[in-house]
Amino acid sequence: MMLRIFILLLLSFQASAVFVNPQGSGEVLLIPYYSVNNSLNFNATVTNTTEDVKAIKITIREGLNGYAMLSYNVYLGPNDTWSFVMGPWPSSVDGYVGQDFGALASKDNSCAPMINKTLQEFNPNVLVDGSENIERGREGFIEIIEMGVVEGYLANAAVVSHDGEPENCALLQEAWEPGGVWHANPNHYMEPASGGLTAEADITHVEDGINYSIPVVALADFFVEGDHPHVSPGDSGLSLDAAAPKATLLTDEKPYQLSFERGIDAVSAVLMADELTSTYALDTPVNGLSVTVYSQPTRRFYTDYATQTAEPPYSSEMNVMMCPPDHYGGTEMNQAVFDRESDYDSVQGTVGGMIQIKDSLCGSVSVQKMVFPDTLPSADDITGSDNLQFQEIVTGGTENGFVLSRFLNTRPLVATDINSGKTVHILGLPVIGVSLGRFTNFNAQPNILAQYGFSHGIKSKVTVVAL
Repeated sequence: MMLRIFILLLLSFQASAVFVNPQGSGEVLLIPYYSVNNSLNFNATVTNTTEDVKAIKITIREGLNGYAMLSYNVYLGPNDTWSFVMGPWPSSVDGYVGQDFGALASKDNSCAPMINKTLQEFNPNVLVDGSENIERGREGFIEIIEMGVVEGYLANAAVVSHDGEPENCALLQEAWEPGGVWHANPNHYMEPASGGLTAEADITHVEDGINYSIPVVALADFFVEGDHPHVSPGDSGLSLDAAAPKATLLTDEKPYQLSFERGIDAVSAVLMADELTSTYALDTPVNGLSVTVYSQPTRRFYTDYATQTAEPPYSSEMNVMMCPPDHYGGTEMNQAVFDRESDYDSVQGTVGGMIQIKDSLCGSVSVQKMVFPDTLPSADDITGSDNLQFQEIVTGGTENGFVLSRFLNTRPLVATDINSGKTVHILGLPVIGVSLGRFTNFNAQPNILAQYGFSHGIKSKVTVVAL
């Protein structure tokens, strides 16, 4: 009942104010993490739940600075679903031949012009700065953006017929080729986005038989009313900064209707958190492993690698403890680690009366591995991440619990409250993510090994201060 009340409140505000839709559908979907490290496969489905034919942009962005490993278009008929898988693959690109990288494949019949569904490699040439190791592209986050509703004969081409095949995918590809109607005018027979996209995502270790479901964040009322930014399949320029410069932000106290100078600030606002809660479970009898992935899909819009500086809400200095400069700097945070019995542990400082341990988030996607006290750092057996930090659990406590994180040295994101006209400060950083865990039972039955994977979205709170 409370959820319905919140939704009614959101819908009562004016249109074109982006908000996180707790019901899971919208014009934009954010998948906070993919990985093809450690023999992992990534699987996703994108569903059009409406009666419209939709043009959709999918962009795979690497985890250090959000460079596009692959960007392509999909055209989905009414109630159609696009599915794809990504996995490890050695690069065949000149200058990178044989280096560990990644690729996408799909057996889906939906129209995806100009990609090779059999095997479409990631593109290492976009990694123009930062770490020179192209393996950085093997983990990151994914943007899924509805570009608009297709009309007329072009819409008919994407509609699936009774034999399970779209009517004429070749027509949509020809439309983008030189001389084609979309090559000349991308908005030919296009109408504004209507929402209703949903997605599911999973990371799977095929050999071990383990699956981790990844939560998807849905953004609704994303575009300025009437906007439909339809771009070519290889164009990765369409991103989260295309949003309307207004946002509906739900806090523990009340919803806020806010305006900004830029659309990207509206998106950051609805993802903001000044307190995060993640879980861990290192239970020894089942060889427990736990990591938490922190994803900042808008971070690259605020940072400057050349000067190692950043705009609010980030600290002006990107160079922080534990973050290599070629990982695009990071943000320091204090963490309180609690076990199941509410005991907590620390080695540094006190903030707000609570003992804290300092750590850092590096780049756009950062992975933190939970370890036992006095454990030597080692590779992450779940994600295989190279952008890895470590946090110790409570000394002498239970082997499972939660971590409370707060950011240091951030600056407020400034907005105007549309209802009151007052300036407000939104505290924290735009962060989403997921905790992943693995249990291994070496004797589930005599001589039978059983493995289990689980995932939990990180929880967040945000503070808005009216001036």
